[in-house]
Amino acid sequence: MNNKIILVVIGVWLSALTYLQFSPDTVVISDQGSAVIAYVHGDTLQQGMLEATLREDMNEVDSILKAQALPLQEEAQELISYANSGSASSDEIEIASRRVGEIEDILEKMQYEAEQNFIFREKTMQATIAAHLKETLSKFSQDQGIDVVLNWGLSGEGVLYGTDSRDITNEVLEALNLTK
Repeated sequence: MNNKIILVVIGVWLSALTYLQFSPDTVVISDQGSAVIAYVHGDTLQQGMLEATLREDMNEVDSILKAQALPLQEEAQELISYANSGSASSDEIEIASRRVGEIEDILEKMQYEAEQNFIFREKTMQATIAAHLKETLSKFSQDQGIDVVLNWGLSGEGVLYGTDSRDITNEVLEALNLTK
């Protein structure tokens, strides 16, 4: 009979410990209160916020570049066609060849400038998103009663405590998208 009581007490104790271990409740850090600690997947937030906007920007930069390059490409194609037609003299072929080289240089410069423009836009956007994320996380954390939000990156940097029950990545992403 005593063995049954001991087994029941041990069973209840183990059940309570298991519940506390896997419970989504707060972690007691002192007798004076508890801290609610949560984490977000920073890489997922960045991807969720940047991906669509950057794709739009890249498409815009690409279409502008194509529109600006089209007349030069058409000119180069006309020069190449004329030079290959058989009716061009050697001097005309030389002139056409030089002009095609100039057009290639101009197109390369335009491509480089478009890439630099895109890089600048991306950096500006990342800074804007970082400020927006900080503001949103602050408000979200206050509304949810979260004391600490940690970044959980690919290598787990900065994670002091976190369980799947405290993963608020999707909720924060939703809040970020609502406040755009």
